[in-house]
Amino acid sequence: MNSKIIKVLYGIFFPMIVITLLLGIASFNARPRLLGSFASDLTIRLLLCAWFCGLYIRLSRFSSYSIYPNKKWTKEDVGPVEKYFYIGLCFLFSAGCGLITWWVIQQFLPGLSYLTLITVVFNFLIVLLPMVKQYWVLKL
Repeated sequence: MNSKIIKVLYGIFFPMIVITLLLGIASFNARPRLLGSFASDLTIRLLLCAWFCGLYIRLSRFSSYSIYPNKKWTKEDVGPVEKYFYIGLCFLFSAGCGLITWWVIQQFLPGLSYLTLITVVFNFLIVLLPMVKQYWVLKL
């Protein structure tokens, strides 16, 4: 995850796609507004945009992330059941991101609904792979 292309993809390319889709294309779609108001619709789109952009930027630097920056984590620091907990949480978090992606497409981008399944699986994988790779490197 330290390669330049991964950092550009997660740090620049994916956030730009989210911004373009949620703030650009979704603004011009003929669809019912969320909660019947343009202001609430725009606020929710801005919050989703900030959340997904923050997530992708965080994943671009995931290999350098540590709650305890002065501690080098090894296999001995993780209990036998903890590794399954970590990997399970990675899958659960990625599935939640996929569910949010499905809802966003259905709500804000109904013109792209034929691509929903492909987009959800793709987003699930681009969120899951950096986390699983990080734990795989630690040989949990």
